[in-house]
Amino acid sequence: MGIAVLFLALGLVWLAQLGLACLQARRFMARVRLLRRSGTVAIGVAGTRVRGRAYVALASGPDGLVTGALTLRGATVFANARTVPALVGRTTTELAGTTATVAGKDLPARVLEAAHEAALHLHPQLRRESAVPRQRSKEAGT
Repeated sequence: MGIAVLFLALGLVWLAQLGLACLQARRFMARVRLLRRSGTVAIGVAGTRVRGRAYVALASGPDGLVTGALTLRGATVFANARTVPALVGRTTTELAGTTATVAGKDLPARVLEAAHEAALHLHPQLRRESAVPRQRSKEAGT
């Protein structure tokens, strides 16, 4: 009887975590929908499952300037989307560059990496240019 109660409790906790994660995703995407009014939106992700991930949504105007930025970072389902004013006004090509930094701003490395990824989605040609060329494996018999 004791082991059944343990598994039932674990199942309930897992369902609660799944429900909270769903609510978190809905809240973040609602904020992203509002951000779409500011321009074309791309979302980038950085980090690992263990140390936590960071998601950054960038809105870019027709001139290539970031008109709005949101971040969602943390390791729990209680993380909320926050605006990132340090990214607003910067060009998306600058953020898509290989050395994307925001001078004088204390932004975590994961947020900068996710912003870089989002900016690359806005500029697919830069993704091809910044990709490291892969060496071709030697084919058998050649």
